[in-house]
Amino acid sequence: MAITEEDLQLTLATLQPATVGSDDMLNRLCVVISDVHFTDGTVGTQSAEETVWADFFADLANTCDKQHIDQLTLVLDGDVVDMIRTSAWAEAEVYPWQRNDPKFKEKFKQCLHKIMDGILLLHDRPPEKKGQSGGFFYHLKDLPKQLLETKTKTDTAATKVEVLVLLGNHDKEIFADPEVLRRFYEDGLGQPLSSLKPEYRAWIGNMYFGDADRFKAADSVPWLPFYWGDADLRLFLTHGQWRDRANCLAIAAADGLPGWNTKAGWAVKTWQKLNYRPFTEACFGDTVAAGVLSTFIWRSKTKLAEAFNATDTTAPDLTRINRILDELDLYRPSSAAVSRILHETGRSSTNARVRDIIEIQLFRALKDWLNWDYTLASAPSSQRLGLTLARYWLKFTESFLMYRIQLQFVRGVLKVLDWLEQIRPSSVYSEDGASLKNLLAFPTFQEALLKQGFQIHGEGHTHIPLQAEADIDSPTRKNFTYVNFGAWRDQIVDKENGGYRRRGIGRALYVLNLQKQSEYRYFVRDNLNWSDRMDKLD
Repeated sequence: MAITEEDLQLTLATLQPATVGSDDMLNRLCVVISDVHFTDGTVGTQSAEETVWADFFADLANTCDKQHIDQLTLVLDGDVVDMIRTSAWAEAEVYPWQRNDPKFKEKFKQCLHKIMDGILLLHDRPPEKKGQSGGFFYHLKDLPKQLLETKTKTDTAATKVEVLVLLGNHDKEIFADPEVLRRFYEDGLGQPLSSLKPEYRAWIGNMYFGDADRFKAADSVPWLPFYWGDADLRLFLTHGQWRDRANCLAIAAADGLPGWNTKAGWAVKTWQKLNYRPFTEACFGDTVAAGVLSTFIWRSKTKLAEAFNATDTTAPDLTRINRILDELDLYRPSSAAVSRILHETGRSSTNARVRDIIEIQLFRALKDWLNWDYTLASAPSSQRLGLTLARYWLKFTESFLMYRIQLQFVRGVLKVLDWLEQIRPSSVYSEDGASLKNLLAFPTFQEALLKQGFQIHGEGHTHIPLQAEADIDSPTRKNFTYVNFGAWRDQIVDKENGGYRRRGIGRALYVLNLQKQSEYRYFVRDNLNWSDRMDKLD
């Protein structure tokens, strides 16, 4: 659906904080990465290795030095702290979609703090010894110091650093508790509430609520921006969940308020009226990540530990199966994870008790997921029939205790749903997700933004790096680019002759506006890495 003029004007009015302009010519660098997915590690580590972050920040510092950068803007384009992939929900027996239930409100908040504790413990660590890497948030807070140390003696002016984090679908839970969000700002980003400028507070209030005073109080905690744009850099960014039906919530019109779903497209005025509920409340994707995969992994590891005492000399070595369990969410599409674990338990060398525990826990996790009313209520309409059939099939056949047959059926249903999702023309997972038809519906490529100089639309979310060159009829005759940053994380891929390979992937967008040299350019740096740690399990 076409974007309305009202939505475009509101988007333009809320692109970034109002700042006092400078007459000085500046060399600016903007670097964007997305989907770093820092988890608490309880059901596997989703992000890149620590050594990758040390190299990434060193490259930032070196680039700033070589290009004589006066102002660096680092944007983390959503899904930074992953509050969904964790065992905390299953352990507490409360899930994100139960946050408003009076019975679970206190447990829900306790889970949020527990998850944030784990994330900061893992990713805010300084190097323990000289030569070690340290966590991402440690490097982030150390960046100004590193920039100063890297600068040449002839270029002594300090580089001004700005760090922005946009809202993704996996970190939206931190909006539910201001204290958890405060901890993210202060302990994660190193931005005390007292350091947040009034312009930033007014910007966030205007974006979400049309109220510049919403976060005016010094002790209030502003939400993370949903989008950001800079005309000087010609760059517009948003996470991308706004066009993925499985990872935002469709809202029906009711009580005088408008409805919205992904078919309605970019609709900031409607989102304001709905308090951005499509992107701040639980969605179908949460039921899959937290309700099925995370729950299954935690239950399986717990049951295996109970079944095989560490002192039992006849107990099988669980290293391999636990590693595979921790890696299950590194597969795309999701049905590949189910296929992987069923393949593993079907190996002739697998201990029979191990196989039974894994298959029973997978069956129960799927059954619980399908029996939650929220699963069907939040699911895309195209998937509800298949999910309903799977629900009744498991219920009907449960008494036969034929778990492998039942799971193969569910696996088939999931593969069909994944296939339908990938061939859907508007799917963010398909190549057509960046088709010209779709690009022409993005805010960046509307005439109102083109007149301001915008020419790059950036997204993350899909975990698949992608770019497209948009042929847009514009009087400026510029070239226009869509960039998807994919994800900074390990990934499981199929080897040519069978088997699996682990590799780290990541993509960073660099936008250089060197006003002192009258030069503007942008490029991506793709990070692919392999290591012994990743390859130690076939």
